[in-house]
Amino acid sequence: MICYNCGNVLTNSDYCGHCGMDVSVYKRIVKLSNTYYNAGITKARNRDLAGAADVLRRSIKLDKHNIDARNLLGLVYFEMGETVQAFSEWVMSTNLQPSNNPADKYLKAIEQDRSKVDELNNTIKKFNIALSYARQGTDDMAIIQLKKVLNQNPNFVKASQLLCLLYMKNGQYERARRTIKKSLKVDKCNPLSIRYLREITTYMEEEKKTDPQGRMERRRKLRGNMVDRPYLSGDDVIIPKNDFKESLSGAQSILHIIIGILLGAALVYFIVTPAKVNDQRNKINDTKIDYNQKMAVKNTSLSDLKNKYDKIVKENEKLKASSSSSKGKTDNYTNILEAVDHYIDQDYNDSAKALQKIDSSVKMNSSAFDKVYSRMSKKLSGKIASSAFDAGMDAMNVEDYAEAIKQFNKCIETDKKNDEAMYYLAWAYKHNNDNANALKWFKKIADDFKSSKYHEYAKNQAMALGATVD
Repeated sequence: MICYNCGNVLTNSDYCGHCGMDVSVYKRIVKLSNTYYNAGITKARNRDLAGAADVLRRSIKLDKHNIDARNLLGLVYFEMGETVQAFSEWVMSTNLQPSNNPADKYLKAIEQDRSKVDELNNTIKKFNIALSYARQGTDDMAIIQLKKVLNQNPNFVKASQLLCLLYMKNGQYERARRTIKKSLKVDKCNPLSIRYLREITTYMEEEKKTDPQGRMERRRKLRGNMVDRPYLSGDDVIIPKNDFKESLSGAQSILHIIIGILLGAALVYFIVTPAKVNDQRNKINDTKIDYNQKMAVKNTSLSDLKNKYDKIVKENEKLKASSSSSKGKTDNYTNILEAVDHYIDQDYNDSAKALQKIDSSVKMNSSAFDKVYSRMSKKLSGKIASSAFDAGMDAMNVEDYAEAIKQFNKCIETDKKNDEAMYYLAWAYKHNNDNANALKWFKKIADDFKSSKYHEYAKNQAMALGATVD
């Protein structure tokens, strides 16, 4: 897990070790996002696609950089026939993570098959046409278009649901049941599909209980009872059969009452309820707009405060840098005097150690100091290189990589052909998450020190970091 403020790798602490930000809440949010992602994987494996889509949307709402959750949501949408939403998720995924993103493979695989892309586009267009026909009340045309859609994309759950609804509206409950069962094979736990199936089953069972004989008779007639009729010539006279009854039976009266109740419920469900839902949705949208306006005002105030805070931090850093520079100069003068004193006493090891303590990054602005430091460095180069290398290895052992980098650089400044110091310097940079400098030193060993015992190791590490090595 990386810090949202500076990008540094986080530890078990509630504060970032690099920038000091409080990341306790951020960690909980990321963990909750990953929990939702794991739940989405389980639901997707069990073909509960609607449930998987719901928890995955929650996952990316908490952490928009959860690339695995976003890619899986795209796959779930694609499996449900929602190709436009699937493409949208994959495109957003590639924008957030341009490299090493599986979504690139999904998009390229679809783009390479132009016929598949055209077929998916036609499917969406036909579904929209069917939806328009359904709204206009032209159910027959809508059913024809939806059958074409499902022939091209059998997994399109919304098309199956709309076709089932139209069959129910026209009293074709057996066809509606077959259609919605096919949809449930794709998405086993879709709440809307389960609701439709339950309503269809309830209606058919009630119809069977109230009028079993009439139901059997209607089925017999639908199968066709005119197969054995003789061919009629133009001279034949057809006398229609009088099936009119003066009064209805009690069972038929009850059936008509039930049908009236169902039609009234359907009227409420398809006309009254959508109007109320639309009204509530408008109220919610107005509340969201008001909330967003208030948040915009607060964000502006927070932005001003943050700018003032950043300005104060920069001024404080300048003061610290100035103070640090003065202290660094004083320490360097003390160390050079100590090195000269030990050198005069012919205590070359202590002289080299004192000289090694000098921070070369501090600008002394003194030609006398630079001249003495240069002469002492030349005379004690071997001692300095050895002492700096030992100090660097000690720092590596305690995982103080910043100090190790400093000491190994001193060693290489003195002994420019010390391939061992270069090798461990590269590893110190890599442990310190500075891959650019790590690659630089691994590649230098691979290119310029081919007889070194570290050559093959450095070559492998340079290739692993993306370099081309001869």
